[in-house]
Amino acid sequence: MLTRFTAFIASGTMAVAYFMAHAPNGLLPIVNQGEPAVVYCFVFLYIWAHGPGVWSIDRMLRGNRTAAVA
Repeated sequence: MLTRFTAFIASGTMAVAYFMAHAPNGLLPIVNQGEPAVVYCFVFLYIWAHGPGVWSIDRMLRGNRTAAVA
């Protein structure tokens, strides 16, 4: 339900953190030690793009709807 929204907000937060804290020291993450911020940004973007997944609380709350489709 809120997984994609939260992941999108978290990704934006990591992008802002990278550009505010690390980018002034150089643009490349390997130079300015901003690798964790970049990795988290892309991990959250992946979660936003692919959804919460099978083992998520969202799936547990809405039930097993895939059985009704098949």
